[in-house]
Amino acid sequence: MRVEQEGSKIEKKIIGQPFPEITSKSLTGRVVTLPKAVKGKVALICIAFVRSAQGMIDSWALPFEQEFGKNSRFVVYEVPMINAGWKVLSWMIDSGMRSGISVEKHDKVVTFYGDYSGYQEALGMGNTNFAYVFLLDPAGIVRWKGQGYASPETEKELFNNAITLK
Repeated sequence: MRVEQEGSKIEKKIIGQPFPEITSKSLTGRVVTLPKAVKGKVALICIAFVRSAQGMIDSWALPFEQEFGKNSRFVVYEVPMINAGWKVLSWMIDSGMRSGISVEKHDKVVTFYGDYSGYQEALGMGNTNFAYVFLLDPAGIVRWKGQGYASPETEKELFNNAITLK
């Protein structure tokens, strides 16, 4: 029970806080700085540390895109976070991602190579086996957070929060 309480304290600290700045290259080679790149939009930022978490990201991102994708005020970015030791192979990793991700999404996949421990702490992402999703308001403030796989209940919660932000 104590861990649960500590976790909820961390969650309360994250909600209402500015999303930390992340600058890296998209799969198209464009330098992207989040949250600046999504200013003025309602954004779902999906972060994963391991390839096996892609299904978790998809469980959030695909329904969100189906619900809001036709509205230009909504955007989804995926941010794979990869340890700095792999940077030397980034060309190969990014190439593999480009071949596995539809071309129209390449500009919205921003791979971060480096020490991500500061982001883990700032955003309460303790378990690197999980995917994490953050709903940002048009000013770049975190308004909602999810992790793991979306459920019908958490998907509804995400949608309801997103609707209030547009």
